[in-house]
This record gives sequence, C-alpha cells and structure tokens, in this order.
Amino acid sequence: APTKAPDVFPIISGCRHPKDNSPVVLACLITGYHPTSVTVTWYMGTQSQPQRTFPEIQRRDSYYMTSSQLSTPLQQWRQGEYKCVVQHTASKSKKEIFRWPESPKAQASSVPTAQPQAEGSLAKATTAPATTRNTGRGGEEKKKEKEKEEQEERETKTPECPSHTQPLGVYLLTPAVQDLWLRDKATFTCFVVGSDLKDAHLTWEVAGKVPTGGVEEGLLERHSNGSQSQHSRLTLPRSLWNAGTSVTCTLNHPSLPPQRLMALREPAAQAPVKLSLNLLASSDPPEAASWLLCEVSGFSPPNILLMWLEDQREVNTSGFAPARPPPQPRSTTFWAWSVLRVPAPPSPQPATYTCVVSHEDSRTLLNASRSLEVSYLAMTPLIPQSKDENSDDYTTFDDVGSLWTTLSTFVALFILTLLYSGIVTFIKVK
Repeated sequence: APTKAPDVFPIISGCRHPKDNSPVVLACLITGYHPTSVTVTWYMGTQSQPQRTFPEIQRRDSYYMTSSQLSTPLQQWRQGEYKCVVQHTASKSKKEIFRWPESPKAQASSVPTAQPQAEGSLAKATTAPATTRNTGRGGEEKKKEKEKEEQEERETKTPECPSHTQPLGVYLLTPAVQDLWLRDKATFTCFVVGSDLKDAHLTWEVAGKVPTGGVEEGLLERHSNGSQSQHSRLTLPRSLWNAGTSVTCTLNHPSLPPQRLMALREPAAQAPVKLSLNLLASSDPPEAASWLLCEVSGFSPPNILLMWLEDQREVNTSGFAPARPPPQPRSTTFWAWSVLRVPAPPSPQPATYTCVVSHEDSRTLLNASRSLEVSYLAMTPLIPQSKDENSDDYTTFDDVGSLWTTLSTFVALFILTLLYSGIVTFIKVK
C-alpha cells in the first residue's frame, strides 16, 4: 500500500452527561494510514496529559488503525481546550481540537425534551402550558413550586440521543455491455449501504421465481466512516436478458419493510444504424503520431461498447478516449465516438486498426478497419469505411492500399525492362 497520512476523528457523546463523581472520557480514532507507527499525545492547553493508546491493527485493505482515550475529572471538563495530536512518521502530523460545552446543565437545558414520534408526525413538547387564570396566593405558590420541579427535572433528565445512523440505501446495477458480448453472460449486482447490516439479507427473483443458481453473496464490509456495505451478484445467460426477462432484487431487514428493485431490458431498443472510421490527422512529420476517429450513431439505449484492435490484437484502454453517448438532435437515439492515438510505427510495414462496436440489440459485432503506413500516410486521401446495421456488407469504397499495389507493379515492370535491355545489349556486343 502507498504511504498515506492518517484520518483523525474525535469521539464525543452528547447524549449522556457524567455524574459528579465519574470522569469524562475523550477519545481519538486514528485510521487509514500506512506504513505503521503513529505517536498520539493529548494536551489540555499546552500541558500534556496521560492517555491510553491501544495497539495498532491492520485492516483488510492493508492500512492501519488505532485509537487513544483520555480520562479527565469532571471539574477540569471546561477549564481548557483539549487537543489530540497525532504524528505519523511517514507524513505530516494531524491535529484535532476538542471544544466542550460550558457545563452539563447548560447543555441539558438547551436541549428540548420531546417524546419520540412516528416519522412524518409532529413532536409534542412535554412542558405544561402557562395559565393566565388568577388562582390566588396558594395557587401562585403551587405554580412556582411546580415550575421549579419541572426545571430541575429538565436539568437532570438525560436528553434523547439524536440518531446518527445512516438510512439503508439499495442499488441495482444492470449488466455491462462487456459481459454481454465477451462472456455471453448478464451479471446483475445488488448493493446495499447502511449503518447496521448484520441482519440484512438480499434475495433474487427471475421472472417472479427464485433462481436455483448463479448467485454470489459478498461479505459484509465495514468502512472507516462507520458505514457498512454488502452486495450480491446474479449471473444469467444473455439470452434471458435479451428476451426481456425481469430481474428483481429484494432487501429484507427486521426493522424495515422489504425494499424491491426491478431491472427490465428496455423494450424499444435499437441497434446502431451507421459506423464510420476516419483519419483525423496524419503523421507529419512521419515520426509523429496519427489519430483515428470512430463514430457510431442511431442506437438506443445508450449502453454501448467501443474497442480498438491493432492487427487483431486488443489495444489497451489507455491508448484511446471514448465519449459518453449524448442524444442525437430531434431523435430518441444516441451517438458515440472514440479517438485512437496511433504512434509512429518503427518500420514501413502497415498496421491495420479496427474499431469494434457492440450494442445489446446488435445481431453481430460491428467493425470498421483502416490500414496505415508512414511512407504514404500523409498523401493518402481520407477514405472512411462504414457499415450499416440493416445491411449485410460494408459500403464499397476504393481501398487505401491500392496505391501501394500500383507503386509495386510499376517498380517491378521498370526493373524487368532494365534487365531485358541489359540482356539484349550484352548479346549484341558479344
């Protein structure tokens, strides 16, 4: 793992106040650093404080985490500013400053006491409404006494702890075009994120029935921000997805009603209508790079895969830049393009570059090729190749390689002429 500075989080409880004879415990969580070894020092003002730092542990992602806590008497709770200073040997130090309320009573009185209500309803205050009716001297004394008791109760009562839990979120990812074409499989991923997922369970349905196989359950993962995540994958034959079979993922949790997400292939899918391959810039000078542009249009939905081949070998994705398909003007279909950088070849031998396009509604892989050679690249006219999805063959164009054939024939005839003339002259002289 690369070197990384730690993330430092102060741990503060604002729900329960300590009693007069109990200490206040402050904590620092240090996580996500590499390599190991951090030094934790606590300060109140400029004076260091004794603390307890727990042993470091290594997470599954190879980064480290630890924690440190400080106990201080209640009398010193508001006498200064507390700092947790973390020094990492391989990076800069991180500092966290703790600021505490003036007093427990002041914090308690500022928190309204409300009974927990159902979501979407209004909380009702527990404070009794003031009365304006004249109750006499005895009534006034009882009223003041009652108000005093209520005030004392508010000051000593532990306020309701606010909920910091993250609500559950469920996401369903549909099959990637790469899997549909390269593996002939349709892979679905159901992903859930929340604060407490130990009792969460993800289930699948295909056309309303529980699948008998193809399900891969992921492990429960805990993240540095306190959240948890879990996923489940379902793999089906591509033919089921192309046939419009519905796929449903359901999240079951004891504290929530079932949450269902359904994936359904878009019925109005349309395969690409046109594919073209053009030379954007030739290598001038010859040792410079060239650029090829592949364009495809008239398809829906926008999920499409564009790849490049160099002499039937797949080009690394770092060598070309695809674009996210935008909608076509005044149309329900989309278009996409990809630009390939062609480095100058080390030899005059031409290389053939092919743009391969796949779409979930295509019957076959679409492709268009272009042959490039440094010796004639700059003088070759731009001749695109295209294929119509509705036709069975490419549109016929003059081959850019015909120039090389013509030149080769001319040179061969010229050499034969020289040889013939030399032989005739030799015979006559002899």
